[in-house]
Amino acid sequence: MRQIARLFIAAMISVISICTTFNVSALESKNKYNLIVLCYHDIPKEVYLDKFGVDQQTFINTIEYFRVHHFHFVSLEDVIQAERGTKSLPSKSILLTFDDAYATYYDFVFPLLKEYQIPSVLAVVSGWLDKKPFLVRQKIMTWDQVKEVAQSPLVEIASHTHNLHQMIVYNPQGNADAAAGAHFFDLKTHEYEDDKVYQKRVFDDLLRSKKELEYRLGIKVRSIAWPYGKYNTLVLDAARQAGIETSFSLNDQRVKFSKSGVIERFMVYKNPDIDYLLRFLKIKLDVPQELRIMQLDLDMIYDPDPKQVERNLSALLDRVKDMKVSTVFLQAFADPEGTGNVKSVYFPNQVLPVRMNLFSRVVHQLRTRSMVDVYAWMPVSSIILPDLAKTESLRVKKYDHGKIVDSDEPYLRLSPFSQKTWDKLYQLYADLASNAAIDGVLFQDDGYLTDFEDFSSDALKVYLKITGEKLKDPKDLTQQEAREWTQRKTDQLIALTENLEKAVRYYRPEALFARNLYPPVLLDPKSEEWFAQNYQKTLDSYDYAVVMVYPNLEGIHGDFNIWFKQLVDAARAHPQGIEKTIFKIQSFDWRRKRWLKAEMLNEWLRALVADGAYHVGYYPDDFVEDHPRASVIRKMMSTEDYPFQREGE
Repeated sequence: MRQIARLFIAAMISVISICTTFNVSALESKNKYNLIVLCYHDIPKEVYLDKFGVDQQTFINTIEYFRVHHFHFVSLEDVIQAERGTKSLPSKSILLTFDDAYATYYDFVFPLLKEYQIPSVLAVVSGWLDKKPFLVRQKIMTWDQVKEVAQSPLVEIASHTHNLHQMIVYNPQGNADAAAGAHFFDLKTHEYEDDKVYQKRVFDDLLRSKKELEYRLGIKVRSIAWPYGKYNTLVLDAARQAGIETSFSLNDQRVKFSKSGVIERFMVYKNPDIDYLLRFLKIKLDVPQELRIMQLDLDMIYDPDPKQVERNLSALLDRVKDMKVSTVFLQAFADPEGTGNVKSVYFPNQVLPVRMNLFSRVVHQLRTRSMVDVYAWMPVSSIILPDLAKTESLRVKKYDHGKIVDSDEPYLRLSPFSQKTWDKLYQLYADLASNAAIDGVLFQDDGYLTDFEDFSSDALKVYLKITGEKLKDPKDLTQQEAREWTQRKTDQLIALTENLEKAVRYYRPEALFARNLYPPVLLDPKSEEWFAQNYQKTLDSYDYAVVMVYPNLEGIHGDFNIWFKQLVDAARAHPQGIEKTIFKIQSFDWRRKRWLKAEMLNEWLRALVADGAYHVGYYPDDFVEDHPRASVIRKMMSTEDYPFQREGE
């Protein structure tokens, strides 16, 4: 305890110093859920080359800061009761969790927390206690040590799986992902694990972990900390079947108390001092992160020659890493003709042909090498099924001079009013999410219906109910009928995409969703009749609204900056409009078929940000020919505090 006493004195000096430089209410302002859960790993005396380690002096500084500033340390039991609604948590509550059961928990953390009477959760990989993996350098606790701390009312033992704290191959290119969060791909048979086999593999492991921990420690195990924070609906169900109701994630978010039983955690890493940690938590809790987005065509990566694919991918990764963007919207479908009508995709599925099983590979490399979030850019309904007759039967129809005919819009969409459309698209999106570790989805701009659509058979039933069973020309609708029909179409498109979100979240529970919108939707409420898109409903229904700020395509004349300001001001007039709207500019003039100058694009982005836009992006990008020119566009697209000039520029 002498060592702890010395650290305590140093901590008090540190806390006094921090009080003079940091607002102590930093974590209070908007934390309406009252709870932050922190995840620690190894707590050694000194940290060497371990980004997940936190040294002992830093740890005790953090604990002392929270104590001095009246934070409340709570137990897992407190959190579970709060989730059930049987207990209220005090303001500024904190739950401490420790993954992997490193020996420093027994030697240092437990004695310290016992002295302070602070509860904690210790997540144990039961297989590691039997035999430590070769790649784990740190010393692991013994079964006797875990049993000793488990007897304390301050310690809750959680499963960290038995043998799933490892990576497995999950695509044909041999990329690896968390064993509990991915379907195994057999490189010999070239087959994916199906859902049943995958779920049973996880269930068997969790049941073994739970039984071993309970038998050897004499305690009840009721929670699981998912390795690497990776989980989905299948493994949550497997955990419940094994008798584990509560899960811990690693998504750097405050606790939402969702029905899934998942408790969100902040990962404490890179040995942060208390000042940095508080600023990190405040940013995550209170301030929207500014997004800088590239939208990319996977068609430019594709090549029949796998070696050329890898060369293309390498060039793309270098560009994205150099640009320092935060997010990539990545095309998941094949569209070599540039029509937006999808005949094939880049991931295995049961709906459309596969041009190449490529999407998961590119997603994996972007996330791990370029360190960006990746959204799958997908059509809402403009797909062409292999069965062309079925495709035609499901197509959106329009009313034209007394007749119901095929729509002549560029996007050949399936009707959102058809259950068969819903079923096909649900399967397509589910297959996408099960295959690739995406962070979200961008819904393409085909999610619209004009004022003379949709008159397909299923849509017509809804239309006739509104008109009193009369087949009216849309121009002859009463004001009330026109309003009701427009709103019904808007809501139907949203309902369709919400169903697709369910398909994705089954495998990617933390995925976010963005939807493309046409600019008139922001500026003129009457335009809802032309597009069946509503800006406020988009804000309410999705994580982000993506406004396509394409002045050349929209035919904007004069000073573009005036139009930009109108769009930003229109977004600002709505609750969370600025925080949830991405302003995406065009980098290519499709009418004149030429790239726009990077200097002009940089000024467009600068004008949008100056007007108050948080999130900006551009489309398209040519990483081979450097369009738009990275040395110029990076000045506004980089997430760096200072996008300095690089060597050779």
